[in-house]
Amino acid sequence: MRMDLLQRFADLVGPADAAVPLFDASLLFAAALQDGDVWVEIQQARLEIEEAAHEACQGFEAPADIAEAVLSLLRRNHFTGNIEHYEDPRNSLMDRVIERRLGLPITLSVLAMHLCECCGVELFGVGFPGHFLVGLDLEGEAPRIWDPFRDGRAMSLDELAGLYTSVVGHPVEADSPQLLAALAPSPSRLILTRMLENLRRHYGKAGERERVADTLELLAVLHPDVPRIRELLAEQPGRRDLLN
Repeated sequence: MRMDLLQRFADLVGPADAAVPLFDASLLFAAALQDGDVWVEIQQARLEIEEAAHEACQGFEAPADIAEAVLSLLRRNHFTGNIEHYEDPRNSLMDRVIERRLGLPITLSVLAMHLCECCGVELFGVGFPGHFLVGLDLEGEAPRIWDPFRDGRAMSLDELAGLYTSVVGHPVEADSPQLLAALAPSPSRLILTRMLENLRRHYGKAGERERVADTLELLAVLHPDVPRIRELLAEQPGRRDLLN
């Protein structure tokens, strides 16, 4: 991995207690894990999709309507979940997600969150059991939830209760505390960690040791106070601990 990209990632994510600019960080770690060999049109594509989001949101004032407009934009432009090739690592690399319009629940959610932020609306990520979703805080009410992996469709609390039950194995009601707790916002640093762990797991299964070590280096930068990451990094053949 290029050390200049690792350093830029460290500068961007900041200390362990800082909020992470999630979309920019996801683009930067994608560049680092591809040794800078990113999709050549990513910067132009980013500008175009951000501009399209601004246009799609014109005339809407309610945050939920703006979120719907953004998710509808992604749907019209055929951004969807890569169900057929779920384990393809490109599903976790943001430049390739935008290039191919295919991704995982978490990467498509991060993209939707970013485009809503461009329009002045803050969606949050939801690390739901077995899945990843986006939500909108409705100030005291249950949040509105969407599934960017499945064409950005809105999900009712009853549907979410069914999904929770199918994954966890015991039934919950739509108004249960367990379900509402599962819909709590995920911190940006935790979301980025989950994205990198997805890649580390894939690279491990594929026997790509160098890329496993690269993801550990990025995780060590993201969590400098977690000794276990440094221990795993030290176990990688020929890989020095860059934090010393």
